[in-house]
Amino acid sequence: MDISATHLLDPTVGSEVRVARGDPPQADVEVRQTRPTALVTGATDGIGRAVSQRLAGLVDTLLVHGRCPESLTALAATLAPANPGTSVVPVVADLGRFADVERLIQRIRTIYGHLDILVNNAATVGQHSHTLTEDGHELAFQVNYLAPAFLTAGLFDLLLVARRGRIVNVVCDAYRDVATFDQDSPGNRCYNPVVAYAQSKFALVAHTASLVSACSGTRLTAVCVDPGFTETKLQRQSFCWPGGPVSAAADNVLYAVTKPVHDREFYVQGKKIVQPLSEVLQIPVQRQLDKVTGEVLDMSLPWTATGPLRMGA
Repeated sequence: MDISATHLLDPTVGSEVRVARGDPPQADVEVRQTRPTALVTGATDGIGRAVSQRLAGLVDTLLVHGRCPESLTALAATLAPANPGTSVVPVVADLGRFADVERLIQRIRTIYGHLDILVNNAATVGQHSHTLTEDGHELAFQVNYLAPAFLTAGLFDLLLVARRGRIVNVVCDAYRDVATFDQDSPGNRCYNPVVAYAQSKFALVAHTASLVSACSGTRLTAVCVDPGFTETKLQRQSFCWPGGPVSAAADNVLYAVTKPVHDREFYVQGKKIVQPLSEVLQIPVQRQLDKVTGEVLDMSLPWTATGPLRMGA
């Protein structure tokens, strides 16, 4: 099958990467009408790659994110022939650098008028010793929480005007073991990379709970999903026990992408709605997290705005 291509500027280094498109489809499907554009972070490996493989057949435009232009171009070239009519767009950014995230946001905003699905999947475990990014934050906290929050804030209005927007934050149930997002605690002499990872995921779950409340009454919904322990590089780095197949984890994430949600049913474990830790539902916890996040990102978070959120027609 021939693959035609256009060009997308690499937002990190200014080089060009390829945007692959398969042959036009013979017939449209319902999900393409309701969810035409999706972004998956951490798409070149593990769960993110498997999720991208599944989403590619269900959307018109799939933005696949990663740090390596060559890996992304190869992924796009693999996905496009198998998914006729879907534009697979590589977008490059290091989530450990706010400047990269900002360029990624601006690039997406320049090209697209709406975003229907945002899957914040990319994650890292902390280093063996306390490691700060060039922005001055603990590595896991920035990549696993601050960067997804920045992406969500920067693309929020594009998600809000979508016909049925969905934010999916990929988390880990290990967040229940820490019950805090205190980003200062990893910096003490007892720094533990697994604890730092769990704290970043606690923040992401509490952030999702805050989004759920803010988006009530709009067409935008937010969920978080624990896909289960999975045999990935991150799993091997973080935990001693083996994980399940990546395909099963991807199925769980796709379930979170497509499942209708009601009221505060936002925490998906596998394919079940479960009750999150009570701490993430506490308004003071959510407000403190939003305060810290807004100060770190030096921006007014759109989901904390006074008054009702505005939707597109």
